[in-house]
Amino acid sequence: MSGASGNVRAGRAFVELMLDQTKLERGLKAAQAKLRNFGNSMTSVGKNLVTVATLAAAPLVYSTKTFADFDDEMRMVKAVTGATEQQFKSLTAVAEELGRTTSFTAKQVAEGMTALGRMGFSPKEIEAAIPAVLNLSRATGTDLGEAAEIAANNLRVFGIETSKMASVADILTATANGSAQTLTDLAEGLKMAGPQAAAAGDSITNVSAALGVLANMGIRGSLAGTALRKAYSQFANTKIQAKLKAMGIATTDANGNLRAMPDIMAEIAKAMASMPTAQRLGFAEEIFDLRGSLAGLQLGGNIQQLDDFIKKLQSVNGVASKTAQEMDSGIGGAWRIFMSAVEGCQIAIGRIIGEALTPYMNKLSAVMTKVAEWIAAHKGVVIMAVKIVAGMLAAGAALITLGLAFKAVAFAVGTLSTAFTFLKVAVLAPIAAVKGLMAIFTALKAVMIGVKIVALAMWSAISSPAVLVGVALGALIAVVWKLTGAWDICADSVKGMASDFKAAFSGIKEVVGKTWEVIKIALASGDLAGAAKVGLAALKVVWLQGLFQLKKAWFSLKNFLSDSWTIVIFSILKGAYHFWYGMLYGFKYLWKCILKVWYPLVNFLDDSWAVVSTSILKLGNNLWYGLLVGLKYIGNAMQKAWNYIWDGIVSAFEKTVLEIQKAWIRTKGLFDSEESVNAEIAVVEREYQRRRDSRRQQSANAERQSQRELDALNAEWAAANKGLDDAMIAKINQNKARADAGLAEANAPIDTSEWDSAIKGAEDAMVDEIAENQRKYNQAVGEAAAEINAAKAEWQGAMDEVKQRAAEKAAAVEAEQQRANEAAARTEQAALNLSSTAGKSVGAWSAKELDALLGGGGSAQERTAKATEAIVANTKETNRQLKRMKSGSAPATLSYN
Repeated sequence: MSGASGNVRAGRAFVELMLDQTKLERGLKAAQAKLRNFGNSMTSVGKNLVTVATLAAAPLVYSTKTFADFDDEMRMVKAVTGATEQQFKSLTAVAEELGRTTSFTAKQVAEGMTALGRMGFSPKEIEAAIPAVLNLSRATGTDLGEAAEIAANNLRVFGIETSKMASVADILTATANGSAQTLTDLAEGLKMAGPQAAAAGDSITNVSAALGVLANMGIRGSLAGTALRKAYSQFANTKIQAKLKAMGIATTDANGNLRAMPDIMAEIAKAMASMPTAQRLGFAEEIFDLRGSLAGLQLGGNIQQLDDFIKKLQSVNGVASKTAQEMDSGIGGAWRIFMSAVEGCQIAIGRIIGEALTPYMNKLSAVMTKVAEWIAAHKGVVIMAVKIVAGMLAAGAALITLGLAFKAVAFAVGTLSTAFTFLKVAVLAPIAAVKGLMAIFTALKAVMIGVKIVALAMWSAISSPAVLVGVALGALIAVVWKLTGAWDICADSVKGMASDFKAAFSGIKEVVGKTWEVIKIALASGDLAGAAKVGLAALKVVWLQGLFQLKKAWFSLKNFLSDSWTIVIFSILKGAYHFWYGMLYGFKYLWKCILKVWYPLVNFLDDSWAVVSTSILKLGNNLWYGLLVGLKYIGNAMQKAWNYIWDGIVSAFEKTVLEIQKAWIRTKGLFDSEESVNAEIAVVEREYQRRRDSRRQQSANAERQSQRELDALNAEWAAANKGLDDAMIAKINQNKARADAGLAEANAPIDTSEWDSAIKGAEDAMVDEIAENQRKYNQAVGEAAAEINAAKAEWQGAMDEVKQRAAEKAAAVEAEQQRANEAAARTEQAALNLSSTAGKSVGAWSAKELDALLGGGGSAQERTAKATEAIVANTKETNRQLKRMKSGSAPATLSYN
């Protein structure tokens, strides 16, 4: 009972669970709502954390990016200059300092250093020259890279030491800002005139002053430089030198060197001052050439301005720096300096993060390199992945193709159905033809019956006195047969039958011929039953022989269709087996291929995650401990600085006190001996020295304690990182063991014995089915052939029986004929004896009976029918009386009523 009640409760629970699901659905919906709300809460918290972390990380990321850009540019400086590591650090420190203290960012300073390095400046020369270049750029409003290039070019062209870059910057600044040109215009002029001037031994001051004067006259840039260069070239021309010498103007000194351009131009200006304008123009063109006359006329006509400009440039020390400071004294400069300071902070932060990240980035790069090497070493995995994708595509295409194939099979089945319909018609047509043949043989049977009737009539006529009447009646029947068209129908049917079955029934002619001979014999002997039996037996043989070819063709077609159907069915079955097992084992193989890719991929991902997670943890450790160590360094530095400051303050105070004490001792010891005073002073100095040494010892102890704490913190840092590295290695080894086990399973061969067994079973069943179809075909053909042989045996027996009876009948007829002849002779003699008797003559025909025999009145067809019936009746009567006469039970005379 307890089991029954338990079953009832279980059934009720099943009904409640499966049929009445209202409570279950409410509970699931409530749980779903709670889980959704919890998920939404977690998502919201996660989004907020991500937002906060993103906002917090943005300055750090931007600082790291700023430091990376600066570091890249500084490494470009190192690459260009070939600086050593120490020189690189020194250049970096200079760039950072200038970036923090000027309106230029550290990266801009680094770009200026790169420009100087490309001009062949050494790291030491760059450090000395870069501040002046910054001042030149800011003072003239020129791009820093361009300013660095201009200053470096002219420093090299005029052979000026790099230590005097500030002077060059001052001259260029004063010239550009003190004339109607920019630093770029001045640089173009110096580029054209500088090499010639330097070769002539002139200074950058004189050339710059000349270009400044020309600029104020509207001639600037390469045009001014080209004109000035031509003037230097003309002064070096011996013909020009001779002409000027003739005028009392010397272009060279006692050593053959060209004099300074302003000195020569001053004397030329004096000479041209007294010349008329036309002569002055011709003289200028002759002396300076067409292009050089442009500079010669302007400089010669404004020699005082040239002198003033030269004097101005000779007293421009510090003008670039002052101008740059003036440019940065406003809000724009203050903003630029502020942003430079901000960038300095970013670089400081970025350096800490960069130094912490660099090892891990290198490790990640190494991991990526290992990944690339692993991929290169495991091309098969990549190829396998490609094969899997291609296999999936091929499987999809195969399924599509298979679907189309099944559609084609459906169409083929429909076509086969149509073909079977036509085949049915084709098969039924011979059957209809056979039925027609049977109709023809039925007509032939009727003909044979008619022939039998004719034969009987003829026999009756022959065996009776009314033979002429019988002949007439036979002729009449033949005429009627011909007129009714039965002969034509029979002939056409036979011709059609012979035409239709000529190829299939080649043996029918012989059977028909023999049968016809036997039938004639049977008809001649009056054996109508034998004739009919032989005819029917022959008809059966002919029928079976004609039908045999059709049966054989039908059996062949049926066997072909059965074999075809068997092959189709088993081919479909094999195809289904191949498809099913192909899909099954294909999926198994695909799964193994996926596992071959999956396990290395998972192992790679696990290893990568182990490396990345460990790197992240180590990054966290490094950031944390780096921060702690950095703070410790800062604290130590601040403590050390404070110790120095405090020591300095205390030492200064104590030194002051010491000096006061010493002065007091000297004051109060005016009347004491010098030794006593010195001894007291020595005591005070020793006390001062003791307190100072004690204080410094305390500072040193504090510094050593801080260093020990720092060393312990570094050791803890290293231990934490080592623990993470050990855990990572253990995790990687565990991942490798798991991946190796999975790959061993994936590489195991697939057992296809079930597939092979299924295919072999289908093939064996198909062979057995085809063999069974062949057996049925052979059996059916054999049975048809046996039926023909049995019919032939029956036909042959019937013919033999007819022939035998005909022979016996012929012998009997011959004997009866002999007796009939004898009886006729006696009858004739009796007639002669009774010729005088009146009325009805015995054994003779009366006119009345003859008229009745002829049918009396009526049509010819009626009379013929009646006559035929009378002949048959008289014949039967004649035969009956002949038999009685033979037996002796009747008189030897024939009597008819």
